[in-house]
Amino acid sequence: MHPGDLMSVVHAAPAAVPVVRKEVRRWLDALAWPIEDAEDIELAVNEAIANVVDHAYPPDAPGPATLHAWVSVDPRTRQRRVVVAVTDRGRWAAYHPDSPAPQARGHGLAMMSGCMAELHIQRSVAGTTVIMISATAES
Repeated sequence: MHPGDLMSVVHAAPAAVPVVRKEVRRWLDALAWPIEDAEDIELAVNEAIANVVDHAYPPDAPGPATLHAWVSVDPRTRQRRVVVAVTDRGRWAAYHPDSPAPQARGHGLAMMSGCMAELHIQRSVAGTTVIMISATAES
C-alpha cells in the first residue's frame, strides 16, 4: 500500500526549507521511490520552496508556501511519476536577507528542470505555481 498525497503549507521563511525537504524525503521513502530519483525530486522541491522564500514575499511579510505532491500511474505501462506543485500567493520580486547572497543564487529554475522530467510555471495575479513531474519509475 502506498501513502497518500503529501500536502504541506508552511510560512515562507528560511527555516521552512529544510522542514519541507525532510517531509518530502520521508514521503518518498514511504513510497520506496528509487534513491537517485528521490534525491532529484527532493532537490527540486527544496529549490522551489527556497525560491518562494527568496522571491515571492517581502521579508517583513512572508506568506504561505503550499506543497502538494502525488503519484501518477500510467494505467497501460504501470509506470509511476511523482508530480509536485509548489504554490505561493506572492509577487516574485522580494529578496530575503537571510538567504544566500544573490551572486550564489539564480540557477533555481535550471536546477529544477535538470532534476525533473518536466517543469511548468503558471503565473497569475494570485501568485505562482511551479509544477514538477519526475522521471518514470516502475510500479
